[in-house]
Amino acid sequence: MNKARIATCLANILDHFDTSLYGFLVPILAPLFFPKSDSVVALIQGYGIVIIGFITRPLGAWYFSKQAHIVGPHRVLVTTILGMTITTFCFALLQPYEQWGMSAAVLLCLLRGIQNFFGAGETSIAGLYVLEGVEPEKQHPMTAMYLVTQMGGILLAGAVANCIFHTTQPDLYWKWPFYGSVITGFAGWWLRCQCTLKFTKKEPIQTQYDWRAIVRLVPITGLSYILYSAPLIFFNGFASLVTAIPMKDMMASSTALMVFDLGLLVLLGPLIRKMDSKKLLLKICILCVCIIPFLFWWIPSVALFGATVIRMIIIGLGVAFCIPLHRWYMEEFSDNNRYSTTAIGYAIGSEVFGRSFPAVGLALWHIFHLAVAPGIYIALISLWAYLSIIFSNKKPY
Repeated sequence: MNKARIATCLANILDHFDTSLYGFLVPILAPLFFPKSDSVVALIQGYGIVIIGFITRPLGAWYFSKQAHIVGPHRVLVTTILGMTITTFCFALLQPYEQWGMSAAVLLCLLRGIQNFFGAGETSIAGLYVLEGVEPEKQHPMTAMYLVTQMGGILLAGAVANCIFHTTQPDLYWKWPFYGSVITGFAGWWLRCQCTLKFTKKEPIQTQYDWRAIVRLVPITGLSYILYSAPLIFFNGFASLVTAIPMKDMMASSTALMVFDLGLLVLLGPLIRKMDSKKLLLKICILCVCIIPFLFWWIPSVALFGATVIRMIIIGLGVAFCIPLHRWYMEEFSDNNRYSTTAIGYAIGSEVFGRSFPAVGLALWHIFHLAVAPGIYIALISLWAYLSIIFSNKKPY
């Protein structure tokens, strides 16, 4: 099981490295694959490809969670890492518009969709799989270490992208990190193949999916993603609009904040190992409702140091919320529908509320001309998540 967990964490790094790397490299890729548009439209088209995940990620979560109940999570994760690796290899083989014409952009969209499909299965299942057979008191530290690999992949992607941007010809070197991902991916796939874990197939059940539980999970998983995307992604552009802080300074501080996130995960995991997961989630929701609107109201009057403190507070709330979340999944849902319920709920919540937050937050600020508007939006999602958690109840399936 230890080798299986190592392979799972390795694949988690790969998934978040690939996903984040594309976002970091869009300024390079956009003019290569969408040269017929002006620079702003090309950037919008490059980032707009993420929208395909609204379809492919829920589909991937549905399919692979179903397979996890049939053949076991380990065999599914062997498939997902292989699918992600092959897709990444195909992505690295792409040629820009100058060589392949319009088909280059079409294939770029198609491969991103396929990558999201396999990535949804990997992300949705792996977080629970690493907790299989783990004593309750060790589940919080184990989840923290799993989340460390997630943030490690994002941090590595940012560092690699920064190196490429500083080369003399970044349009010639953008493929190199993807070739590295292929090597890492095949290593993780090989390591998983070496593990032979027993799986006892569950008896067929009448209700495979608890749709009420899935709907209840949407704001919870959405909040977990927002508490990451708000300080590390949204603030880079938002603070430069409502304050005098240059965007380059915000971008530079993001790397330090990701390191802070990593350290916090390592520190908090052991500290909260004995805390009740449900009570902790409820307390964080209440803090988000009370604190985050005030933090956003304060933003226009701060300098770089103040903005960094605000981001650190939100990151702290996010870490404290995400660590007990997987243990709560283990306690809340039975073996028969745990993977399917949490996978689909996470896929929908992370796409609808999480990945969309930077666009939604900027739209709210643009409409109301109030810096507090995005903070109120997060507070409402937090309140919804609080109600969803407090009214949850365990049912035998």
